[in-house]
Amino acid sequence: MIKPYVKIPKNVETELKWTDGLKFKAKTGSKHQIIMDANPEHGGDDDGARPMETLLSALGGCTGMDLVTILKKKRRNLKELKINLHGERVSTHPHVFKSITMEYLIWGSDITDEDVQMALSLSLDKYCSVAAMLKKCCKLNFKWRINEKK
Repeated sequence: MIKPYVKIPKNVETELKWTDGLKFKAKTGSKHQIIMDANPEHGGDDDGARPMETLLSALGGCTGMDLVTILKKKRRNLKELKINLHGERVSTHPHVFKSITMEYLIWGSDITDEDVQMALSLSLDKYCSVAAMLKKCCKLNFKWRINEKK
């Protein structure tokens, strides 16, 4: 049984603690931890994800959760999902994303291109708050490939 979306809190909280070098440990409001660090050429120890990688991961997670929920509501037989994200940044500071491409690799026996197009369009245009924010500053592109798996 698919659970309906629960009430979304208006406020989101995360606490970051500097540990050493350029490493930060984030503790989210849901009590999960994320380690962020810089690469050695910028003074880090490479012990965690970069902040911009974390942002890409948030976009993939948000749209991925929507895709899974919508396909399951359509009673499609989703077996596996992988999402690859590529962000292209501008060359000047603050090196924001100018475009992001999301590639969805989908395995299932009864999923059609129309199912995926509809689900991703709903996610990017209506449900995914991360996409809604990012669309204000960069272009979001998506593509997918369905692989049959019984």
